[in-house]
Amino acid sequence: MPPPIDRGEGFRTVLILGGGKYGTIALNRLRGRSERIIVVDIDPDCQAGKYAERIVSGNAELGKGSSLVLSDGASFLSRLIDRGDVPDFVILTIPKNVMAALFISWAESLGMKVIFDPDWMLKAAKSFPEKWIVARDQIFGVLVASYARNHVCLDGCIQPEVCPATGERREKSMIELAKSSVEDDFVRIFESRLLESDVGGVEGGEILEAYREFSSRARSGMRLAIGTACRCHAIVNFMRLA
Repeated sequence: MPPPIDRGEGFRTVLILGGGKYGTIALNRLRGRSERIIVVDIDPDCQAGKYAERIVSGNAELGKGSSLVLSDGASFLSRLIDRGDVPDFVILTIPKNVMAALFISWAESLGMKVIFDPDWMLKAAKSFPEKWIVARDQIFGVLVASYARNHVCLDGCIQPEVCPATGERREKSMIELAKSSVEDDFVRIFESRLLESDVGGVEGGEILEAYREFSSRARSGMRLAIGTACRCHAIVNFMRLA
């Protein structure tokens, strides 16, 4: 697993999806490290709005500094990718699988329908140790796994090999476990890398690369497993195209 990114490294653009508690933590931790920080939330009264330099609509031009954009997170990210304005990192603080929502919107833009595949999800779940499975959603075909199933993560945790809350050593990181447990037509488990303690993000370049490959390969009947994982937590949606 790659180590946390050097704290001295600066960024051009960081996109934070969700302006609640964790989005606000990310905004304040990364202030001064990025020329442009964009927080996206549909609520103008969200917590991050108190700390952003400006609050704008989803279609506004965004300059340097910090902005709260009033928009749906997955839709806004899709628009950025479409026009080539790719963030250095995307920080996911919305309590859902944003990356799966992004691929669903891309599939629909190609004239395809997405059907959730709970049977495939249940099959994949057998590759995960039962004690780490948090949820099997048989409506939307979602698998959630976490090494923090029975405890609350400590503030400032940097996800070491030995859990500071339980003292338990992990043989595999959750990102390694997720990637090794799911195989099929199109599988993308995006890695959330630590930028600061408590703040992890997915590389924008990785999202762009996946978008280009998906756009060229998408076909009816193709099965998709789309998720995000870090060293300790994972969420994956299992779907197919029609």
